[in-house]
Formats: sequence, structure tokens, C-alpha cells
Amino acid sequence: MKHLLYLKDLNQETINQILDTADNFLDHDNQPIGSENLLKDKTIANLFFEPSTRTRSSFQIAARKLGADVINIDEEHSSRAKGETLIDTLKTLEAMGVNYFIIRNKHSGVFHDLLEHIENRSRLINAGESNISHPTQGLLDLVTIRRHKKDFHNVKAVILGDLAHSRVARSLTEGLEKMNTGEIILVSPKDYEPDMTLFKGARYTDNIESALRNADVVVTLRVQKERMENETQFIDLSQYYQDYGLTSKRLELCKKDAIVMHPGPMNRGVEIENIVADGPQSVITEQVTNGIATRMAILSIIEKSAG
Repeated sequence: MKHLLYLKDLNQETINQILDTADNFLDHDNQPIGSENLLKDKTIANLFFEPSTRTRSSFQIAARKLGADVINIDEEHSSRAKGETLIDTLKTLEAMGVNYFIIRNKHSGVFHDLLEHIENRSRLINAGESNISHPTQGLLDLVTIRRHKKDFHNVKAVILGDLAHSRVARSLTEGLEKMNTGEIILVSPKDYEPDMTLFKGARYTDNIESALRNADVVVTLRVQKERMENETQFIDLSQYYQDYGLTSKRLELCKKDAIVMHPGPMNRGVEIENIVADGPQSVITEQVTNGIATRMAILSIIEKSAG
């Protein structure tokens, strides 16, 4: 695995390798026993041209745990604000000795262009591309599900929320498909129904109650106003909560041992009730911890593959 751009590009064997490696880190309290210097003398650039708390911070922590130096670059404080292209930014950083690039971009299609211009020694990791892809979030969600449900074959997974604008839904569905998950159901208001040709292994419904019945995993997503092209796509958030919010009453429709997930940031009282977000079935904070282990696993596997 030289780069990580799209979860759909990985086979089940590679995904299991990532999950197993992340599990090993988690079993050692997120300490990379034996791999502390794996990225010694490597410099990793976090290039985040969209806001991020969890992904950016966890990549920084993961890289440093593996011994790397990390630099953080955002659009506002880089030469991108002066009109420099992303390709020129990477070439400048390559000339400084950087060869790991973790990139979040609000525009789609950037990674294919970058692959044609970067040096052979450079490595690209997609940290979020428009509404297209978020592979590391998908992988950490798979880690979380497997640690609670052991395997995927008998799991009923429900992804609930603004599906039309969600890169998380895309990547997680790709991962669940690769792992032969028993049932994948996508739920949203009709206004946010996704293009189902992109979710071939899943089923769509706008009936939240029927979807949640006997679910093993529920992933809630926020309404992403920043990706909506015009105000006609906005819906009343109080009405959304009434119709599609994950409340304790709706959670009762799921299995008693169902887990509740959310990629963050949460909009409490919109897509999820406080008592559910903070309740015993919530693994939302655990997802954040698992994100560090998963990103350590990705970096270590890429580095070992390169070696």
C-alpha cells in the first residue's frame, strides 16, 4: 500500500491487515510497541484546506508516536492564499525533504492530478475529499464495529443522516461492502437521498423506524450546510430532529446491544439526542481513540510497504 486514496481500492486482506494492526496498538493503550522509531527522520505534512479537529490532530499524534516530525499547513497561512497550486506546494515541500502528505481538500479530483506529478518516494493519504471520500474515517469505523461485533457477516448497519453530502457515508459503505456486512441500510429525508449508484451494496429508505428495527450498528451524520449549493437545500433543523433525530425512543427499536456511532462534529439536538450521545450504547469517544490507532496502522503499513 503505497498511498491511501479511496477505501474502495483496498481488498479485504489489506483492510484486515489495517484492522489487526490497529487492534494491536489499541491493546497496548495506543503505544506503538516496537514501532516507536518506524518513521524516525521522516517529515509528514498535514495539509488541511478544510477545518478539522479529529482527523488532523489524530494524524499528528499518530505520526509523532511513530517517531516522525510533523508540520501543519492550512490554506489561510500558506502560499495557496497567494494563488500557488497544490502541486507547486507539494513540490516545494518535497524539495525540503517532506515525503508524506496527508491532505484534506474541499475540491474533488485532486489526488489523481497529484499522483502524476509527485516524486516516486512521496506518499499520499486522503484525509477527506469533498463529498467523495474519507477512507481513514471509514477504516476507524470498521475497527470500532469489529471490536464490538467481532465480525461483519451478521451485522445490520444503519447509516442515518445527510447522505447526499457525506463523504463518511461513501467511504464507510465501501468498507462495509468489502467486509461482506450482512445488511447496510441508508436512511435520510428524501431531500438528502444519495445517488444510489454509488452505494451498490446498500439499500435506501426514508423510513427511519423500519430501518432501525433490530439494527446492530447505527451511524448518525450531521446536516452539512457547507456543502449545499443554495439555500433551497436547507431544511428546518428542528423538524429534522423530530423526523430523523436519533432519540432514546428510536434507539429502543435497535437491538439491546446496538452501538451508536458518529464521526463528529456532533450537532446535539439535531441529528442526535444528548442522552443517546452520552449514553451506554454510544462509542463516539471510543471512535476518536480508535482513530489514532487506525492512523498509526495506516502510516506503519505504508512505510513498511515502501521499505
